[in-house]
Amino acid sequence: MHIETARLHLSPATGTTGDADGRFHIVDRHSRRTLGRIALRASRHSRARGLELSYSVAHAHRRRGFCAEAAHAIVDHAFELGLTSRVYASTAWSNLASRRVLAGLGMHQLDIAMLDWESLQGEVDLGDEADADLTPYARVEYELHRADWLARRAAARPAFHAAHPA
Repeated sequence: MHIETARLHLSPATGTTGDADGRFHIVDRHSRRTLGRIALRASRHSRARGLELSYSVAHAHRRRGFCAEAAHAIVDHAFELGLTSRVYASTAWSNLASRRVLAGLGMHQLDIAMLDWESLQGEVDLGDEADADLTPYARVEYELHRADWLARRAAARPAFHAAHPA
């Protein structure tokens, strides 16, 4: 299973079957270079209902809209085929680019999960201060329902107006 956009080709990740696994390479259609990866699949970390969206583009290819284009394509594909009724995602509070991608999909912010100092020990250097600002390490959770996505798409399509005889 392959998904095409104006600039991108989403191809199943090596050793996967695409829809069954949900992992794809983001490939530039013109240069055939792999730019990153995107996945839409059941969470490995929770029992949340729906499919979890995740993506990453190589640093050299960021800030060009590739994640947004790939995310729109894969979410549209899943909702059009009725593969899920809900897509969810989370990102770091400090990752403004990812938060813009999720908001651009029409996702709604559900929650902000603050991480505690102990859970970050060994992962980030916070020094010895137990009162360090953990805001950059907070996780922001988003969701999008199929009905909302389809309604938004329908509203974005231009209405057909029959020509009136002169």
